[in-house]
Amino acid sequence: MGVSVPAQSPAHQLHGLAHGKPGSDESRYDASLKSVPPPDFGTPTLHYFEDWGVVTYGSALPAEINRSFLSFKSGKLGGRAIYDIVHRNKYKDWIKGWRNFNAGHEHPDQNSFTFAPNGVPFITEALYGPKYTFFNNVLMFSPAVSKSCFSPWEGQVTEDCSSKWSKYKHDLAASCQGRVVAAVEKNGVVFIRGEGVGAYNPRLNLKNVQRNLLLLHPQLLLVVDQIHLGAESPLETAASFFHNVDVPFEETAVDGVHGAFIRQRDGLYKMYWMDDSGYSERATFASVTYPRGYPYNGTNYVNVTVRLRSPVTRTAYLFIGPSVDVQSFSIHGDPQQLDVFVATSRHAYAAYLWTGEGTGQSALAQVIADRQKILFDRSSAIRSTSVPEVKDYAALVEQNLQHFKPVFQLLEKQILSRVRNTASFRKTAERLLRFSDKRQTEEAIDRIFAISQQQQQQQQQSKSKKNRRVGKRYKFVDAVPDIFAQIEVNEKKIRQKAQILAQKELPIDEDEEMKDLLDFADVTYEKHKNGGSLNGRFGQARMMTTTHSRAPALSSSYTRLFLILNIAIFFVMLAMQLTYFQRAQSLHGQRCLYAVLLIDSCILLWLYSSCSQSQC
Repeated sequence: MGVSVPAQSPAHQLHGLAHGKPGSDESRYDASLKSVPPPDFGTPTLHYFEDWGVVTYGSALPAEINRSFLSFKSGKLGGRAIYDIVHRNKYKDWIKGWRNFNAGHEHPDQNSFTFAPNGVPFITEALYGPKYTFFNNVLMFSPAVSKSCFSPWEGQVTEDCSSKWSKYKHDLAASCQGRVVAAVEKNGVVFIRGEGVGAYNPRLNLKNVQRNLLLLHPQLLLVVDQIHLGAESPLETAASFFHNVDVPFEETAVDGVHGAFIRQRDGLYKMYWMDDSGYSERATFASVTYPRGYPYNGTNYVNVTVRLRSPVTRTAYLFIGPSVDVQSFSIHGDPQQLDVFVATSRHAYAAYLWTGEGTGQSALAQVIADRQKILFDRSSAIRSTSVPEVKDYAALVEQNLQHFKPVFQLLEKQILSRVRNTASFRKTAERLLRFSDKRQTEEAIDRIFAISQQQQQQQQQSKSKKNRRVGKRYKFVDAVPDIFAQIEVNEKKIRQKAQILAQKELPIDEDEEMKDLLDFADVTYEKHKNGGSLNGRFGQARMMTTTHSRAPALSSSYTRLFLILNIAIFFVMLAMQLTYFQRAQSLHGQRCLYAVLLIDSCILLWLYSSCSQSQC
């Protein structure tokens, strides 16, 4: 599971590659040297990725007993750097809001976590599936206050019911963000706190959506959610989700405390939960298969629904590995503090969490493991620092880019001078020139190939003219159109066009923008007429694929017009038959009328058939 580091010096390896001759034995590689792991290999460490809003603990560890992995995510949409560029309107000459970035691949997963005790996936991501909130290890609320995918439940604001991509450009979704409040490890105990209220609709009137993680033991994780409602909040219930993409959950209960477990080779991985009043609600278990077009089959999850109390509701979840035998689990607290007590066959833990805002308390959390006290005070909190700005950054980048241009031009000449495989080169040239003017693309490629073919003819004529031929080769290369210059000019045109579109606020088709980024078929999702429904509380999601009719509306309109006119003509002819021609004695006139009526009937049938096919 670890990453081996080669003992050979990188400088020696590069030197050997640069100066070694093919087939020679003069190599600086010493086969007697063995691969050795990094000095800190096997030691769990905590990493906080500030821009992304992600915390990891225990990554790159071997899959052994008490070698566990824990991760937590709560950050700004698109990352801190991009989010701040968009919302602070930085680099206005280059960037026009979210139009220059693509956060549609992100999931509605602020305040989500994963846990793999002993290296075994217990609580996992739902991986690459539809971007719904309940496909992540986060919270949803009811009743919904706006249009939602699974009414009456409402998830995070980036959730989109009609697309496989998340919303991010407009309205509330453009300002979605979470925050890592604290992340620290002391004496083998990890404490992480995140705030996710910025990922939900403000009309829900939520003051806090706080999640606390305490890794008490490599196989014992305590998660505490705090939901603080505003005075006018309409919310009644909250639903939390916990996923495993490999193994389905099974139900269990001990002394009225409900739980779930999964079966793995080394034993049972269990979880239990209760709220701060000591009540444990029975959960819903479900397995969901992803629709066609996604590279993963689906996921299994536990849904725990909690009835909210005003103003604060807290729920504690305990995740247990197979080597830990939990004998008691209790919880109680007040509006400012929550106390959780866990006793195993070998150890006793008391966790104290101060979850209130502005309480004057200097500590965020405290853990007493047996007789050892571990305090997480305010110094454990994450302090966000602004990145220093470079003066005239845009002009400086443009200036530096000019230094690279001659390098690419020289590479272009060297590549073109050695072209032999014309089929491969044509594909490369077409890709390089695909952004240039379409009327000039084929002409430029033809010029390049004419030069390449002439080079080959010269080389085949006589070996005695080698020096002369080399001189002509670069002459032809200089005549080749500057591909990179064309691309640079076209990129400037694209930037100007983007600025014009941004000023006009024209809509952009996000599905078309992302269609080339994935190698599997696109599937469009449409919410059911009565709203997407879930069996049970959150059972099998009902998702349907739709195909869009592309019949031209103009053709349908003409068909309807001709149909109406023909019906009118038919009735006029029929009236003439019953009134005028019935009194006439001319057999010829009656035959003509019947013939016209027959032809008109055929036209009516054809129009009816055509109209039904085009759904007019």
